[in-house]
Amino acid sequence: MPSQVPLSKGPAKILLVAPNWVGDAVMSLGLAQALVADPAWQRNGLPPSVHVLAPPQTAPVYQASPAVARVWQAPWQRGRLQLGLRWQLAQALRQQQFEAAWVLPNTLKSAFIPWLARIPKRTGYASEGRAWLLSEALPRPPKANKPPMLQWYGALGGYSAKQLPMPALALGADQVHSTCAHFGLSPQAPLLAVAPGADYGPAKRWPAEHFAKVVAGVLQQARVPTMPQTQQAQGQPTVVLLGSAKDHAQCQSIVEHLRFMLTADEQAQVRQLAGLTTLPQAMALIQQAQALVCNDSGPMHLAAALGTPVHAMFGSSSPTHTPPLSPRATVHYLGLACSPCYQRECPLGHTDCLRNIQPETVLQGLQANPDQEHAA
Repeated sequence: MPSQVPLSKGPAKILLVAPNWVGDAVMSLGLAQALVADPAWQRNGLPPSVHVLAPPQTAPVYQASPAVARVWQAPWQRGRLQLGLRWQLAQALRQQQFEAAWVLPNTLKSAFIPWLARIPKRTGYASEGRAWLLSEALPRPPKANKPPMLQWYGALGGYSAKQLPMPALALGADQVHSTCAHFGLSPQAPLLAVAPGADYGPAKRWPAEHFAKVVAGVLQQARVPTMPQTQQAQGQPTVVLLGSAKDHAQCQSIVEHLRFMLTADEQAQVRQLAGLTTLPQAMALIQQAQALVCNDSGPMHLAAALGTPVHAMFGSSSPTHTPPLSPRATVHYLGLACSPCYQRECPLGHTDCLRNIQPETVLQGLQANPDQEHAA
């Protein structure tokens, strides 16, 4: 169990220093939610107030978490030390009188702020010679025995796997409706989201032609298969291709494949939005969608936390280490002898671990009720 700390009159204040990747940010929510529910951190019957110091790319994740009271956005540029800005922020955080901080990234720089802010309890993994900046430096598990990321972060708080809840996110209906209106989408019409990117490298990306076959199959059936019949009459399905600007080429490749698979009217139901959405807008569209088809990526974890059914392709990475944490998630993984290799590019040059996952299998999964699949 987490170590006891002296009682204070008001709610305990806790700081989490957030990771830089969206998927990791989602996984860290298990720790935040466990801390909020932990009686050891209650003061006069009040749960702790969890604050998060996050970079711009992951701040929206924490802003959508019911467990997080406040998000402090890091003002510095990634990869730069900028000691003056760090000092100013540390002094502002010092005024908050935090009782404890958890430093989730493994870098030396990430441990400076809690130390400069004089937060008495500072916990993180020992790495980059930063143990002197932490009051509790835990040994890092060896790579060969690295736990799932939910447990990796949860262990910093002293929580076992059974004590960690699944990450949960929620956006308001107004935000979802305004996002749909911004992109000219009807909030009543069925929606399929597709996120074909993966920042780590091509060894994590299902082929564009496979994504295209799934999209074509859905549109040719004129419905999103996971939607109840009562909702299908509300309009023709729309497919949104999501991702950052770096995913534009992958999404455009899907569009090019679809020109040989769909009629002009069906092609008009595909919206290429890679690089055109903010992260909150992408989250709103994922929450609105009846399903998300994706790789092992940040959008996969967002969909799982938002409660959207997700079909995720795993090849070079392991579904035991970074699984989508949701009963409505389906993992497509062949478990070949050469995988997981954790390489950015396939060392064997064929990416069979992904290429051999057939689009027809994913389409069949979309046609099934994800909750019934899980129950079975």
